[in-house]
Amino acid sequence: MERTYFGTDKNGNEIYKYTIYDSENNSVSILNYGATVQSLIINGRDVVLGFDNIHQYEEDENRPYFGAVCGRVANRMENGCFYVEGVEYNLYKNNGEHSLHGGKCGFDKRFFELTNSDENSLTFSIFSTDGEEGYPGNLSLSVKYTFRNRLLLMEYIAKTTAACPVNITNHSYFNLDGKGDILSHKLQLNSRYYLEVNDDVCANGNVLPVKDTPFDFTEEKILGENILAAEKQQPAVGGIDHHFFCDTSLTEYRRFGTLTSGDEKIKMDIFTNQCGAQIYTGNFIKEMSAKGQNVAKFGGIAIETQFPPNNLNHSHLPNMILKRNETYYHKTGYKFYY
Repeated sequence: MERTYFGTDKNGNEIYKYTIYDSENNSVSILNYGATVQSLIINGRDVVLGFDNIHQYEEDENRPYFGAVCGRVANRMENGCFYVEGVEYNLYKNNGEHSLHGGKCGFDKRFFELTNSDENSLTFSIFSTDGEEGYPGNLSLSVKYTFRNRLLLMEYIAKTTAACPVNITNHSYFNLDGKGDILSHKLQLNSRYYLEVNDDVCANGNVLPVKDTPFDFTEEKILGENILAAEKQQPAVGGIDHHFFCDTSLTEYRRFGTLTSGDEKIKMDIFTNQCGAQIYTGNFIKEMSAKGQNVAKFGGIAIETQFPPNNLNHSHLPNMILKRNETYYHKTGYKFYY
């Protein structure tokens, strides 16, 4: 494991980049700021979007959440409020009328302690106090990254002192070409149903079949064709930014899909024990410089494994309430081939 100084954040915390390698000299670098995947080198290519200084990660304008852990609740919470055991809780509205990815200071903006490490793994931990960003209960979270044999495994364990919604994900944007956009990438998903969104990209609870829609990836499709069709169908969303349900068991760790680079030199299988994933094609990325490259709209695809978003407002969806004395366990893996 290598440790490199990355800068000092606004709160005076020293931020480091921790790098671990597999046996083929592929590497992943994680920051103790947001437990962020800053770099992922596969066969010589950096296949995730990110920044090369702490100040860009701290900026709030066009907050892209590159590689960060998002929580307590990833995705959008409608109208920034929810009810637990008959009590109303109000959140910071940082996305129009909604709360997004944990609020004003979600886990992506938090300093994480490195609590364990070895040759192939890094574990980061934080403590979120009762009332932080409007959420009830003290919550403890550990995030473990393991990297070996071309597999990046992410494991999240959380406990809370009071019933609280918990829906944590990693917001890495993948570009398996290592440059340009992802329009020529190919995607296959084991998903026959998706969750409809309103024009403000908040999930409205309608579970729809993917058949005969731009969201049908049951067979491998070129991403660009479907992205542009989705953008035409709902211009306000600008492409794909929807939750896709995995066809099989809600809790079994299984393959969810495969992403292939435009030049077909790298493939990535996605495994998870979550019920699905938010697929986001970078529709709202503004043009910027990131790790020495120009990044813009459709510059990467985020595959955010999680509970379906906004499920507390739709009782027919799997519920994300974590009760006291229960344990939240989320496991997601990305396996690479070249």
